[in-house]
Amino acid sequence: MTAHMVALGFRACLVCWFLLASPARGAQAQEPHLLRLGIFVPDRVVHVRDVVKPWVARVNERLAEYGYEIKLMAGGSLGRDGEMQLRLLTAGVSDITWFPTGYVAGRLPAVPLLEIPYLSDDPEDLTQAFWRLYTRGLLDGLSDVHPLALSVSPANFLHLAFDLETLDGLSNRKIRVANAAQARIVGAVGGTAVGGITATQVAESLSRNMIDGTLFSWHGTRATGIERTTRTHVRQPLAFSPSALVMNKQRYESLPKEVQDIIDAESGEALSLAFTRAMMKEADQAVARMEASPDHHFYEPSAQEAQLFYDAFARMAVDWGGEDAKRLALIEDLRAILADIARKKEAS
Repeated sequence: MTAHMVALGFRACLVCWFLLASPARGAQAQEPHLLRLGIFVPDRVVHVRDVVKPWVARVNERLAEYGYEIKLMAGGSLGRDGEMQLRLLTAGVSDITWFPTGYVAGRLPAVPLLEIPYLSDDPEDLTQAFWRLYTRGLLDGLSDVHPLALSVSPANFLHLAFDLETLDGLSNRKIRVANAAQARIVGAVGGTAVGGITATQVAESLSRNMIDGTLFSWHGTRATGIERTTRTHVRQPLAFSPSALVMNKQRYESLPKEVQDIIDAESGEALSLAFTRAMMKEADQAVARMEASPDHHFYEPSAQEAQLFYDAFARMAVDWGGEDAKRLALIEDLRAILADIARKKEAS
């Protein structure tokens, strides 16, 4: 019986070899070369649903002629840890990925300038500036990736699970933050910054009283459950969350020139702005829902209270620049880019 089974196995191997060696194998060779786009958040999230999926469809329509295809693998199918996305990309697990830059703190040293509303509180202007800093070669940390889009989210606001009468009420309150810049902002008003809580864990942490609030952009409050676990929202833009859609540089450089050109033509500043605008639209809808809800109210900081935040933003920028000539020059570069964007907006 054993000899018979071995013989059958040998014959099966011969059949497989024959099929692979036959002309039919040519059909297999014509299968599209897959480019795996790994995203750790679900495809229902606004920037995946309204930007990434349409982008993939547009690019694939043009790539088909050359036998290539981008396959969107959302929801963490290539890895659920947001902080691991860039490592997975450089290791070749994914070919393209999206991640918040705060998850790779230190790798992109210029990003803290885009995380605080110091030189601008307009996410569209900051997004354009982000991309232009890159195209002018002023962003370190991107040498082993090929950026496709660099965007800045709508501002993060304080969402609290308790009533707030004055900013003094934030003293010693535990506020979830996503990066060092946010931690400093929370500390500036006496709060206790709490890290290590992912976006998908915020609502549970709030409902279990592990934290008292969170710094979060309005565009993600419904998807994460923050709307149902908070009741007070502070009308003061406090931080931004830059993000990046990038491709493994070696993989990009291995592609035919025609394929590179198609990907690049569908990427860049326009795609970067598409991310920001989709999130801004979602954020506006969230604010409207909460304004119409009797279970939620908004706290308006006084001019004096708002100044506390602005002073904190200025200190953070000064501390970041220090006496480092390169960083100080980068602040001026960003200031000049934003001024140019403002002039062109006024002219139009």
